Amino acid sequence: MSSTQNLNGKDAVEKLRQLTKDTPVCMFGSGLANVPMHLCPMQVQEVDPQGSLWFFSGADSVHNGYLAADPQTQLIFCNADRIEYLTVFGETTISRDRERIERLWSKFVEAWFPDGPGDPNVTLLCVRPVLAHYWDTENGKLITFAKILTAAVTGGATDDGAVDGKLDL
Repeated sequence: MSSTQNLNGKDAVEKLRQLTKDTPVCMFGSGLANVPMHLCPMQVQEVDPQGSLWFFSGADSVHNGYLAADPQTQLIFCNADRIEYLTVFGETTISRDRERIERLWSKFVEAWFPDGPGDPNVTLLCVRPVLAHYWDTENGKLITFAKILTAAVTGGATDDGAVDGKLDL
């Protein structure tokens, strides 16, 4: 049995920030009108105060090509170890904000852009969530599994501590 906890405003942004901090890599979907859509793993660099998610991407990438034609994006986060899941449907803009690129730059990003933050191929993708939904547990993995196992053995109903809800950003 799960409970619903829809979150708004600052609470929603904080939940989004917490979930993406614990699981910064998602499957980033673009070209949503295509079957199949284009998916690739990408890492969140920042969740800003408005709840927008920022990613590095190459100007010449397949992603950027799809997003230039259609800004709709689907992000899928999964942390099975913590039983945390998040999906975000959003509108994406491609940015060349040099100040933000410099601020978010790291050695990790340099693996994809060895010419550094001044590389003209470096862009940022800003995903502004339109719809977001999360699934989480109140108790953590071990207690959740223990409750499920107990219910399975006894044949009773379980309160597994599952929580899900919409994030209204």
